[in-house]
Order: sequence, then C-alpha cells, then structure tokens
Amino acid sequence: VTKTTRLTCPMGNDENIPLLPGYSLTLPGTQARKLPQTLNYAGGGIFVTGLPDQSHPARPITARMAGDEKLATQGRPLTDKKTTLADHVKGSVAVDPQNGPAPPPGAPAVAALGDMKLGEGSATPAWVAYDGQSLSYGAYFVDKALDGRDRPRKCVIRFHLEDGTVDVHEHKADNSGIVQGRILKRHAAVGASGEPLAIADFQIGSTVAIYGREYNVVCCDAYTREFLRKEGITIAADVPFPDTLVDEGPGVLGTIGMGVRGVGGKRVFETDPVEVVIGSSSASSTPAEPAVDPFTKDVLSFKCSWNDSVQGIVHYTLNYFLSDGTVEVLEEEAPGRDPFPKMLARSKLPAGGAFDVGPPGEKTRTFLKPADIVMGQPVGVYGRNLTVHDCDDFTCAYYVKTLGRTILEMAPKPLDDGSVKHHYVDPPHNGFGSETDSLRNCHSLVPKREPPNLRHFEKNFGKELRFNAAFAGPGLVPPNDERRFIVTFYLVDGTISVYEPPVSNSGIIGGKFLERTLEPVKKPGARAPYVARDFYVGATVTLNSHRFELLNTDESTESIIRSL
Repeated sequence: VTKTTRLTCPMGNDENIPLLPGYSLTLPGTQARKLPQTLNYAGGGIFVTGLPDQSHPARPITARMAGDEKLATQGRPLTDKKTTLADHVKGSVAVDPQNGPAPPPGAPAVAALGDMKLGEGSATPAWVAYDGQSLSYGAYFVDKALDGRDRPRKCVIRFHLEDGTVDVHEHKADNSGIVQGRILKRHAAVGASGEPLAIADFQIGSTVAIYGREYNVVCCDAYTREFLRKEGITIAADVPFPDTLVDEGPGVLGTIGMGVRGVGGKRVFETDPVEVVIGSSSASSTPAEPAVDPFTKDVLSFKCSWNDSVQGIVHYTLNYFLSDGTVEVLEEEAPGRDPFPKMLARSKLPAGGAFDVGPPGEKTRTFLKPADIVMGQPVGVYGRNLTVHDCDDFTCAYYVKTLGRTILEMAPKPLDDGSVKHHYVDPPHNGFGSETDSLRNCHSLVPKREPPNLRHFEKNFGKELRFNAAFAGPGLVPPNDERRFIVTFYLVDGTISVYEPPVSNSGIIGGKFLERTLEPVKKPGARAPYVARDFYVGATVTLNSHRFELLNTDESTESIIRSL
C-alpha cells in the first residue's frame, strides 16, 4: 500500500503542510527576512559597503540567540549608538541591531570603540577598522624566589583594539631556567575589579592586576603613544626598567659550558625583550648595542693538543666565536678511546683557564681574547693546558690583517710527540689506467673517487679550444708533411683529442688519430699537464710522441682565449 501526502494550497483553509526536507515551499505573501551583505573583501583588505539608510524588516529573535553566551560575546552592533568597548565585547544579541531605526542621512553608521573617533561620516565598524591593530606596553612583574632574591621579569602586554582582548608575552632567553614565552593567552581578561580590562586601565607608571599578578607598566611603543594622543588621552613619559638579577659565577655550571647562557656573571636578559616587540624605550639614556647573530660564521679555529700521562697525545679543536667572545673545545676522535665530543661547551673562558669563580655579581673578571692565543703557546682551559700548533686560513688572515701578526708567527708549529715520523714517497705511474686513480690506491685500501670541482665545471662546461695542426719537426717525408689534424682541448677536465679529416685519394684512412684522453696529458719530461694557456696559434705540443704545430683556429676559440 502506497501512502501519498496531499499538499493543499496555502491560500486555502487547510494549512497542514508537512515541514519535512523536500517540502520547502515559498508561501505567497510572506515577506523575505534576508539580511543584506555589507562586509566585502577587495584590494587585499576588508571594508563595509552598502549600508542602507533605512531599517530592515523585523526578524524574529530565537531562543538560541537570546540565551547563547557565545553569540552574546560576539555581538557587533552596526548602528550609530554610543557604546563603550566593553559593550562591544559583551553586547547582547537579544536586541537585534538590524531592527534598529534607520540612521539620519549623513550620520556615521557606527561609532568605533565607543567614544573613539574613527572619522566623520565613516561607515566602518570597529572590528574592521582596527583589524590586526593593538596597543603595546612594556611591563614587568616580580617573580618571588625562595632564597629572597626576587627576579623582575620583563614582558609585553598587548591590548587588541578590534575586540578588547589582552595577551601577555615574555621574551625567551636561552637556558634561563624558567618557563618563558606566552604568559597570558589572548582573551577578554578581567581586572581586579571583576570587569574586563579597558584602555584606561593601562597607565605608564601604574600597576595593573591580571588574575592576581601585578604588572608594572613602564613604557609603550610609538604607535600606542600616537594613537592615544589623537584620541585626547594623556599618557605619561616612559620610565626605565629596574635592574635585572645577576646570577652566580660560573662555578661548576661554567665548567660544563653554561656560563654564557644564563649563568657565569651574565645578566639574564642580555637583549631587552621589549625592544624585540615594541622597540627601545625613549627614557633610556644609553643607546642599545646592536644585536649580534649568535650563528655568525666568523669563528677562529685552532688545532690544539694535550699530553695526557695515561692516554698519550689528545688532539682538540678550539673554536673562538668573534660574535660574543665565547669558546668551545671539541675532542677529536681517536681509535681505542671512548668518544667524548665536547671538552668544553660554548661559553666564556676565563683568562688563564683556572677555576676563577669569584663572588656573585663580580664584573672585574677577564675572559680569553683573540690576542691571548699565540701559535705554539699553551691556552689554559680550566686547569688543562692545550698547546696551539695550527689554525685554518680564515684564522691566519684575521690575525695578520686585524692584529698585525706576521705570516711566520702564524705558521704551523709541528707537534713533537716523540714518535718516529715516516715519510712515504708515491711510486711512479706504471702507465696503466689513470694516475689519479693509481695514487688513490696507494693512499687507501678502499679508494674513493676524487671530489669534483663543481664551480670549475659550471664555468667551463661545453668550452673547447680547436686548432688546425700539422706534424712539426725536421725530416718529415711525404705524405706526413701534407697531413692536417684538428686538435681539441676540453677546458672542463683538461683532456685532449686529435682528429684527422679524411682526404680523398690520399692513401691514408682519416678519423680519430687520438681519442679523447681519460685525464690531462702531461708535458714531456714534466709532471705538470697541459693547460689552456699552452694552446695558441704557433705553439707546439707533444702528444704520444707526436709533435703538432698549431696553425690556425676559429673565432669561437679566439673569444674563449681572450676571456681566460
């Protein structure tokens, strides 16, 4: 049995139409309650257009709209009512803003942030006009310590203009020993009075309490000061931050390499965290030092050694970082010895290398400087004297150009460990295969391919020097005196090939006279191979005991020779 549903005419007496999916009918005479689209995105931004000058038809208020707290906190009135920022944040949607009376002609369609003057005749709501804009304040709070040494911690408080929310961030310091970063997540924070925080709660020189923690506001950025000035709000001058704590001397922590990151007589905040977000304070009397990159490549590297009475000679690499004056000492791997890669982690090394701890907060201690490192002399590292006997090219150039030392003073000092030195002489090439491969077989049981020079390859790939050549030397007999060749020199790897063009009825089969060699061809009686400057018109080259005289060349080869 099939059951049918009868749809009666809405204009008739029977109005029992089922409200089921698929039965959505537009009843004649029903007035549309759609809201106009006024928020548009164009030109990389958002703006409000098409605000009508007349009110919309009445729209029913549902129970969810009247009772849902989420919708209540997201209400954004689009009328010209004078409301405060708190009213914007917790405005109730029980009063539909679209049902309000039509604004008079020429009146602004919205008043941004209550009394804030967005501009005469503006029709942009506050959450659009102030999208992404915030007022930034520099502040600090005191972190109580069990030993009585309180620690002032600097932070940045941001008040977001679009919705009146607040967040607090603290700059992260390496190895500070405390949890830093985001202190307060962005939301409508409540002050000590139980009301949401407003702009008037943040005054320089005063204290604002947020969830039981008191923040001392000391400065603000230039945008905040200019914004409040335009709104007619008086703001006091910036005040300096209090001195931060100075931790203990290096002690044991400095020995294991933590002296530069939170301990070892260094302030917890080396760089002002407020400057990272809102710039330097205008009340500061001394200009801030320029920030240095902790990962700079300007590193002085030395090869050192230490004579251990038990393990013998131990080799180290001492790196001195010019960016902050820190030092690290790395132990080189040796067979039969447990790997211990770091003898000293990156930290400031006291001059003399002794365990010079000193009282807390002492600032008269001296640390190792580049001028203290001398080739062939020991460098003290906490009681262990490392002898410097070599350095890299950058370190040598730095000492010569910057510190005025001579090349002789920076020359490597051989390490005398008492062992017998064996000098190995490479055997002559036997003619089989490549000489480079043969030498690698002599130096290692498992030879590896020579690493390619990629820069040379990219520069000379596809470049060839081609010359017309003939046999050279006295005593040439026909037909050798009439034979012609094309000698090609390949710049990418220094190899050479010789080709003889076929000549009809000459009695000589043309073609490859010398196939492209596997490696550069050496000059007769010398170990140096032929290079590009050895090839020019009129030159004589010897290839496989045959002497060739280069007669002429083409324009492409001439341009390559001029560019060399």
